[in-house]
Parts: sequence; structure tokens; C-alpha cells
Amino acid sequence: MEAKSSKQKQNSTFPRKSSPRDMELWKVLSSQNLPAVLNDPNRGKQRDFFTKLWGEDFVETAFIGNLEHLPEVSYSSFEHYLKKVNKRLKQHEKLNHAISGGPLSPKRPAALPEKLQSDVSGIPRIFMQSNFDLRVPETFQTIHSLKGEVTSPSESSSKPLNSAKVLQEKLAHYLDIVEVQIAYQVTQKSDSFFQAMSSHDALMEKLSRTSKTVSSLRSNLRNMDQYLVQDSLKILQCAQMKQNYFAVVEKLKLMVTVNQTQSMLQLLLSIPDYVAAIDLICTTQEILVQELAGINGFRHLSSQLSEMQRLIDKILSAEFERYVTADLNRPLDQYTEVLEEDKLASIVYGMLRQKYFNFANKYKEEAFTSIKATVKQLVIEEIAANDSGEGDMRLTGTGEQLQGLSLNQWRQLLERTAEALLRVVNHVKVVHDVMREAVDKSSGKNVQSDGKSSEEDSGISYLNISDPSETLLTPDERKIVNFCLGELLCSVCDFANDQFAQLLTMQSKEIWVERATAVQVCDVARIVDNFVDSCIRVCDKRSTALTSAFKVQASKFINKFHQDQKDKLTMILASETWKQTVVPQQFQNLADKLHETGIII
Repeated sequence: MEAKSSKQKQNSTFPRKSSPRDMELWKVLSSQNLPAVLNDPNRGKQRDFFTKLWGEDFVETAFIGNLEHLPEVSYSSFEHYLKKVNKRLKQHEKLNHAISGGPLSPKRPAALPEKLQSDVSGIPRIFMQSNFDLRVPETFQTIHSLKGEVTSPSESSSKPLNSAKVLQEKLAHYLDIVEVQIAYQVTQKSDSFFQAMSSHDALMEKLSRTSKTVSSLRSNLRNMDQYLVQDSLKILQCAQMKQNYFAVVEKLKLMVTVNQTQSMLQLLLSIPDYVAAIDLICTTQEILVQELAGINGFRHLSSQLSEMQRLIDKILSAEFERYVTADLNRPLDQYTEVLEEDKLASIVYGMLRQKYFNFANKYKEEAFTSIKATVKQLVIEEIAANDSGEGDMRLTGTGEQLQGLSLNQWRQLLERTAEALLRVVNHVKVVHDVMREAVDKSSGKNVQSDGKSSEEDSGISYLNISDPSETLLTPDERKIVNFCLGELLCSVCDFANDQFAQLLTMQSKEIWVERATAVQVCDVARIVDNFVDSCIRVCDKRSTALTSAFKVQASKFINKFHQDQKDKLTMILASETWKQTVVPQQFQNLADKLHETGIII
């Protein structure tokens, strides 16, 4: 019946897949074993040697799921086997029952005899304590006091030796009781003990095989580590070391290059290449902040570079003023080229790089000065060339001295002045074109495909110095600079017209009104028209100052000429003797019509 009920129970609980361990029957010996009792009774049963020493957590208890490559085995697969074995089990149990003559029941350990239980209760509790130690004075005193419980007070005073002997016998009796109980417990647990020993031997054999396997595995791992892993690791380490060495070398090269910044700046300024010098300063300062931060050797370099940049600004202004003065104060002819065009372009690039857009105004002021000086020099030369040295020519001003010039000399002076002023204007136009080209290149327009920076031309390679042809100006900035350059040409042409007009009107009443002829006036008109047209071709703008001044003088001459001719005709008419004569009818009709209407038809 028990087997049947057990089978029914198994069938009722079969829906979950059970492991062989779950299907084992629980026995009394499954709760405790001899090593657990002898070592620590408080600990439960351990499955094996590892859980006994290191606890239940040493062995993984996670449930392993179904395998994908193995078929799923159900309880029905074992039904035939279980039926056959169940029959044999029943026959075996019947035979055992017939031999033993007792009921069919599992073996259970015999209970402890009542006499042994009473003997155990007679042992003092102090011996059962876990912290029992005779080296403790209190414990020893308690044990020694048991001597008084053995004998009466009267006997203890008369026979102390007997009482000590009785105490020793009592303690020996306690020891015998404990040994008897231990022997009884060992007898009851002998099967478990021998089972544990056999398990221990099997475990030791498994541990021995495991140890050999581990040793072989470690040997193989050592060989693999030595011949396969270490070489690969060394290769990786060497590759990493190589990369680190390259990084260090590049850093050192960068430090060496930065250390040569000041000498490189001096070389660039001597070329001169101001854009490259300024870009070198900016690039070096970025490197000091990003790549070489914290290096004590370069802690003062940043401030030195800032001071050098301010010095370059001053050098640019001084060099531009010096260049303009030298360029405009030299003798100019019709084919005079720009003085040191590369130097001018370099200075302009530097100013554009620093966003200094007032260089056009500076050049305009110097051009005004040059025009004034040119006109004054021509007047002085003309006066000096025609000075006869007579004592009566004591004139106080240039205008008064010009009155001593003849009409041809005056016309020659105007012609020479026009030519000189046009040379200055055309030279300003050429310089303007150079500046305009620099502005276009700086804004990314009209850059030559084979353009090279100054450091490439000189064979210098340093960091990432910007090419002057690279974009230095935004479109808005380019418009501003081009507007300033356009104003430069217009202003210079207007100023040249003003100076020419002042020379034309300087004390010219006597010359124009009193002595000039129509042919001479026409010659001056041709000179003025050519000058004005040339200025228009330069700046695409007509200046009205010279034209207005000439019109005023021409009007005076025409009025004087008309008045002189009118007076002459009046005198001639007044001196003539008039007499009546017959004229054709058509002439008479014309005269009558003119008299009546005052209009000549």
C-alpha cells in the first residue's frame, strides 16, 4: 500500500520535470551524519565535502534548463521499467518480512535507555557549557566546590584526603557516563559513519584525480602562456610602447619647434612676412594652451609672444608710413613702377590680418602732401628758370611772381603741372591696384592656383602658418576696405583738381583778361580737358573744381574779348561817313523785319 501510495503521489506531482535527487526517498540518516555531529551539531546535513567546509553557497544551486540538442524525456518513458521493478521490489519486501518476522517498516534507531538518560541528568550543567575552561579561576573554584557536596562538613574536616578521592571518583564516573553515551551514539550512527568514510575515500580519489587534472591543465596553460600568450602580449606591448614613443617624439619635436619661435619670428620679420609671423604667434599660443600646458620652461613664453604681437603692430604702422613717404617723395615719371611691391603687399596683408583698415586714409594724406609739394616745386622751378636777376623784381609772393611770366611760360607751367599731377594720380592708381589685389586675395578671390606663402618661397616650414592668400577678411570687411580704397582714388583726383584749379586762378586776371589770345585760351582748355578726362579714367568720377575754375576764367576772357570787339566796332562805325544808296528789295525787307522784331530769321 505504501508503494502504491508513493507511486500515486509521484504521478500526482509529475507535471514538473523532477531531477533524480527529488525522486530519492527521505530517510532518517538523511538528516544528520557522523561528521556533522562530531564537528558542529548546530549545522545541518551537508551534501558533500565542499559544502561541509565552505557552506551551502559554495555549490551552485541554480536550476539548469532544458538542453536544446537532447530530446525531452517524460515520466511515461520510465513507466514500463518502473512496473517491472515494482514487482521485484514487492517480492523482495515479502522475503525480508518472512525472514525477520516483523512488520514491514523501515529501520529506526533505538531510543536511549532510561538509565542512561537519568545518569546524564545527574552531571552538573557546568560541564555541558561551551565555554568550559579550567584555566578560568571562577570555573576552577566552582569545580573545587563540588568537593563539599560529596561529603558532609564533619567528614570534610576529619578526612580531607578521602573527600578529594571521592570527588575524583565522581568526576571519573561522569566521564564514564559521557563515554558510554558517546559509544552508544557511535553505535547508533555506525552505518552513517562508515557511509561517510566511504564517501570520504571516494571524494579523496576524486580530489586526487581533480588535482592531477588541474596540474596538467596548469602545465598546459603555462606552456600556452609561454609560447602563445606571452609573445602576443609582448607584440601588443611593443606596439603600444612604439605608439607611446612616437607620441613622446612628436611632443618633443613640438617643444623644440615652439622653443625656436622667437628666432623664427625674427627671420619672418626680416623677410618680411608679417602675416606668417602673426599666425605663428597665434598658433604657438594655442599649442601652449592645448598641447604644452603645465610645462615650466614655457611659462613666460605666452606673455613674450603677446608683447611681440604688439611690437609687430607698431612695426606695421611705422613701416607703412616709411614706405608711403619713400614711395611718394621720389621722382616720378610716366613709367615709374611701385616701389618694392612685395614689401607693400606684405605690409597690407599684415594690416588686414590685424584688422587695421585705416591704411588707405594714411596713404591718402601722404598723397595730398605729395601733390602740394609737386605743385609748389614746379612753380618754384618755373620762377627760378625765368628769373632775370633784375633789381626791380622784388616780389613778396608766389602769385605776384607768377604775374611776371609770359603767356607761353604760363601755358608751359600749366602743362607741366598737369603732367606731374597725372603722374602722381596714376602712381596712386597703381598702388591702389596692388592694395586691391591684396584685399581680394585676403578675402579668397582671385587667388593664383600656384600661389605660395612667403615661408614656402624661402624654404621655411613651420607649424601651420597661414598662407597670405588664405581668407583673412569676411565679405563685409572686404566691402569696407574696397570702399576705403575707392574713396582714396576719388579723393586724390579731387585734390589734384583743386590744386590745379588754384594754380589756374592764382593772380590770373592780368594774364587771361589783358594778354591772352583765343589760341592760347584754347590751348589751356585742351590741357584742362585732358587732365579732367585722365582723372575720370582713373576714378570714374568727374571733378568739377578745375572745370568750374576754367569756365570762370574763360567767361572773363570772352566777356573782355566781346567788349573789346564791340568797342572797336563802335569806333569804326562812328568814324564812317554814311550815305543813302539803293539796295535790292530783299535786303530792305530783311532790315525792316529785323527792325520790327529784333530777330534775324
